[in-house]
Amino acid sequence: MLIHYIVPVRPVLPGLLLPPVCAGVLKFSVSAYCVFRRRAVCLRIGREFMPSAHYPEMSEKLMAVLMAMLVALMPFSIDAYLPAIPEMAQSLNADVHRIEQSLSLFMFGTAFGQVVGGSVSDIKGRKPVALTGLIVYCLAVAAIVFASSAEQLLNLRVVQAFGAGMTVVIVGAMVRDYYSGRKAAQMFALIGIILMVVPLVAPMVGALLQGLGGWQAIFVFLAAYSLVLLGLVQHFLPKPAVGGKIGRDVFGLVAGRFKRVLKTRAAMGYLFFQAFSFGSMFAFLTESSFVYQQLYRVTPHQYAWAFALNIITMMFFNRVTAWRLKTGVHPQSILLWGIVVQFAANLSQLAAVLFFGLPPFWLLVACVMFSVGTQGLVGANTQACFMSYFKEEGGSANAVLGVFQSLIGAGVGMAATFLHDGSATVMAATMTASTSCGIALLWLCSHRAWKENEQSEYL
Repeated sequence: MLIHYIVPVRPVLPGLLLPPVCAGVLKFSVSAYCVFRRRAVCLRIGREFMPSAHYPEMSEKLMAVLMAMLVALMPFSIDAYLPAIPEMAQSLNADVHRIEQSLSLFMFGTAFGQVVGGSVSDIKGRKPVALTGLIVYCLAVAAIVFASSAEQLLNLRVVQAFGAGMTVVIVGAMVRDYYSGRKAAQMFALIGIILMVVPLVAPMVGALLQGLGGWQAIFVFLAAYSLVLLGLVQHFLPKPAVGGKIGRDVFGLVAGRFKRVLKTRAAMGYLFFQAFSFGSMFAFLTESSFVYQQLYRVTPHQYAWAFALNIITMMFFNRVTAWRLKTGVHPQSILLWGIVVQFAANLSQLAAVLFFGLPPFWLLVACVMFSVGTQGLVGANTQACFMSYFKEEGGSANAVLGVFQSLIGAGVGMAATFLHDGSATVMAATMTASTSCGIALLWLCSHRAWKENEQSEYL
């Protein structure tokens, strides 16, 4: 049964109402906090974090849960308010496509946050960067609740994204700090399995919150979630053993580290495919609210369920990845299947749109389902292949990957917005074009590395 009432939350934001689902999330988070506390000895020894190989197997899972909760900021921030975009446009007296631009601007802000956070975390440690990012994020989300115009929303979304980027960039760096090769890919896959639940439920939670308290309730929920994360990071994330000093030329420092990463040509093809594959998915995220709710006239709740099919497929492919990695298969071999399936799904979607104009809803959803779902085959394996080339600058390398993914994803999303013609063609065309660009750049930059990896047992 859904809860049909709301309660006031005066201690946090006077005059606002918080749906009980937020209280449920907080209750769950407190329970998770207690579990983490009982296992704290496995996650923190003195001032240094030791590789999980020194701990019981359970500690590895708890580490994955903590990192997945941090990374979950991104899908919650992007997916939760998708069903509410039409209402937000009406409330803020703006065009729907103006509100859709907040998605692309969010990715630009995330990229900048990852640039700063990744390099600084290599010097100052992961914990200070995560805490700073969460504070910025929480303040921005709280301000969005009171936004009265589209311009205020867009500006605050950039600030929110900067905080999110600083926070999530440390996760990939931490995995690279303590794992390598197949173990790193398995850890990324384990985080992915936990993380898959968030995109699955985020639109549903958003639609529920929208019905109970309007679109503002979604951002109240995000503020509460970031506060819970702030407490968990403060208590459980290990303090850096040694904190370096950052000079005045911080931008020169960041540029130098990025330059060293970008000079590694063999890794660049994996980076580009990851980024353009994400761009394909982001084109769907940008246009799906319009295509599904305006062209096919589905309700916010129906949209959430259609969106959930993509995540269920992604979860299935993620489990396939985890299983194949355990059997000793090279991540690149799994990645190849992801490339084939994604390209075929996007091409089929484009053909259906060109043939039917507005194809049957089930056909469009099926094509999108396989296209977006291949992130379960692409994400962990591409990241493992890319990160294997960087042993000393994991934070910077992960930041470069995140920056390119965010910038290219935002660029594809912006292209879909500007090319919008009121049909479903733009979504299908941009998704297909993005995947095609990724395949071409993967071949141009990393074809030699690809052949070498095919001949090796593992990276």
